[in-house]
Amino acid sequence: MQKYVRGKEKFSYGFAAVGSFMIANVIASYLSYFLTDILLVSTTFVSVLMIAARIWDMLNDPLMGVLIDRTKTPQGKMRPYIKVGAFLIFFVSVFMFLPLSDADPIFRMAFAAVMYLAFDTAYTVVDVPFMGLISVATPDDKERSSLLTFYVTLGSFGTVATILLLPVFQSFLPEKWVYFALSATVGVVAFSGYMMLYRKSKERYATVSEKISVKDMFSTAAKNKPMILTLLTSMIASPRYLLMLSAAYISTYVIKIPGLSSGTVLVILYLVVGSGMFGGILLTPIVYKKAGFKRTTLIFGSIGGICLAAAFFIGKINYYAALPFMTLGGLGLGAYNTLPYPMVGDSLNYLEWKTGKRMEGVCFSWNSFVTKFNNAVAAIMLSVGLIVFKFVQPVNPGDPLPQSDFTITGLYALVTLIPAISFFISLAPAALNSYTGKRRAFIMEELRQRKAAVTDAVSVPVAVKVGTDASVPNAADNVYAGLAADNAAQATEIKR
Repeated sequence: MQKYVRGKEKFSYGFAAVGSFMIANVIASYLSYFLTDILLVSTTFVSVLMIAARIWDMLNDPLMGVLIDRTKTPQGKMRPYIKVGAFLIFFVSVFMFLPLSDADPIFRMAFAAVMYLAFDTAYTVVDVPFMGLISVATPDDKERSSLLTFYVTLGSFGTVATILLLPVFQSFLPEKWVYFALSATVGVVAFSGYMMLYRKSKERYATVSEKISVKDMFSTAAKNKPMILTLLTSMIASPRYLLMLSAAYISTYVIKIPGLSSGTVLVILYLVVGSGMFGGILLTPIVYKKAGFKRTTLIFGSIGGICLAAAFFIGKINYYAALPFMTLGGLGLGAYNTLPYPMVGDSLNYLEWKTGKRMEGVCFSWNSFVTKFNNAVAAIMLSVGLIVFKFVQPVNPGDPLPQSDFTITGLYALVTLIPAISFFISLAPAALNSYTGKRRAFIMEELRQRKAAVTDAVSVPVAVKVGTDASVPNAADNVYAGLAADNAAQATEIKR
C-alpha cells in the first residue's frame, strides 16, 4: 500500500488535533462553571445563550460546508479556511474567559453572548475544513481511517493536558484568573497547531464539485443514510457530555475528599472518567475494524448505559464505590466521541456509490454541527438542571455556598443516570444502520469497479471523476451508469 501522509505532514495533523481538542475541552468543561460561578450570570441566561448558539449553528455549519465545496484556490478548498480560523480561535481564546465579575450585569451578559457566539463561529471556520482535509489527504481508505484514528488518539492527549494544567494554574493564581490563563495558553497551542497543519498538509483527493444549488447539495447529502443514522445516534446520546461538563460542579459540591481542594478532586474525577474514555478511544478503532459501526456502537453504548446507571444507585450509598463504574461508563463516552469520525468518512463512499457525489464539505459540516449540538444540549441540560435542582449560586466569585441534599442528588444524576438513559435510547438508530458487513463490502467493490471503468474509458485521474463533472466526456458517464445498472439485482439482494 502506498503511503501518502508521512513525517511532518502526519505530525501536523496530530499537533492540530491536540490544540483542537484542548480548546474544545476548555469550553465544554469550564465555560458553564465560569459563567455561573466566576462571571456570575444567571443560569437562565446561560440556557438561553446555549439555545441561541444552536440556532446560529443551524446556519453557520451547513453554510461553511457549502462554502468549502464551492471553493477553488491554489491552496485547495480546505486549507485557506484553516489559516483564517487559526487567527480567529487565538483571538477568542485569549479574551473569552476574562473575569469581568465587577462589571455591570448587562455588560457581563452581552460580553458572554458575543464571545461565545464568536467562539462558535471561529470553531466552525476551522473545524469543518479540518475534518474535510482528513478525507482528502489520501485516496486510500485504510490510510484515511488510520489518519482519523491518529487524529482522535493524539487529540485525546490534548483533553488530558487541559485537565492537568488546571491545578497548575490554581496553585499560584486567584480562582477568578485560572480559566483566563488556561484558555489563553490553550489558544497559543491551538494557533500553532492549525498554522503548522496549513503549511504542511496537502489536498490530494479533493473533488471538483458541480455548480449546483444549495438545496440540491443538501438533498444529496440527505441521501447519505449511514451518516444520518450515525449522527442521530450521537445526538440522542448527547447527555453523555454531562460527565465532563458537570465535573466542576461535582468536585465542588458533591464529592468532597478531606484535605484536598476542589481542583484536586476535579483532576481525580477527570482521571476516573477520562481513563475509561481514553480506553474507549483506543479500543474503538480495533473493534470498529473487526465488527463495524453497528456492533461497535451496540457494545459500547450498552456498557456506558449499564455502568453509569449502576454508578448512580451505588453512589447513593457510597460515592467511592461508584467510581469504578464511572470509569467503565467512560468507555462508552470515548467510543461515542470517536465513532462518528471514521463512520462519516466511510459514509462518503456510500454517498458516492448512491449519487456519484461525495460532498466532503457538507457532510463534515453536519458532523461539526452535531459535535457542537451535543455540547450545547448537555450545557442546556446542565443549566436547566441547576434551576430544577435549586442550585444556590455563589455571591462572591469562586466562593461556593452549601447545597441541599436534593441539589446534590440532582447534580450527581446529571453525570450518571441521565447519560445512562441516553445511551440506551441511542442504540435504536444504531441498530438500523445497515452499511456494514456484506453490504458494505459489495458497495466498496462496485465503487472500485466504477472508478476502474472510468479510468479505462477516459484518460483522467480517478480522483477527478467522483461526481458528474462536465470536464469528463459522456462516454465515461455511460460506463459509470452502466455498471450501476448491471449490479442492480445484486444490490437489491445485498440490501435484503
